[in-house]
Amino acid sequence: MSSDQFSPSNRAGMILLAHGSRDPLWRQPIEAVLLAVQASQPDLPCACAYLDACAPDLPTAANALIAQGVNRLTVLPLFLGTGKHAREDIPRLLSELCLQHPACQFDLQTAAGENPRVTALLAQLAVEAIAPQSADSGSNIQNLDKK
Repeated sequence: MSSDQFSPSNRAGMILLAHGSRDPLWRQPIEAVLLAVQASQPDLPCACAYLDACAPDLPTAANALIAQGVNRLTVLPLFLGTGKHAREDIPRLLSELCLQHPACQFDLQTAAGENPRVTALLAQLAVEAIAPQSADSGSNIQNLDKK
């Protein structure tokens, strides 16, 4: 990113948008992505937002970043694919935000899971998951107590 992207007249921000869950442990990987973004781009205003079951929702997160002076907001859906939420719900929410904040530019990215790097990593994880298995399995259910 060039330094002019963080200038007061052109201030970029990022929302990592996920589905949401009532289970607080579900948020940990989403928030880990946020921490990694903040570590690599400390001047980039960035927040998590959720569609369902936990806060903040997309409008709340967007309003908070806009209140910090962000006028170019990128939304990255942390979804594996482009289902109904990504096709209909998120664009509808962003259209409403565009009407509320006409001076702000909104950029909706493709679902993260459709990025070829993500699909390649998931395939690598699948291959690695099968590789260490041995004939000495002893049980049909393994590795459930790793966390």
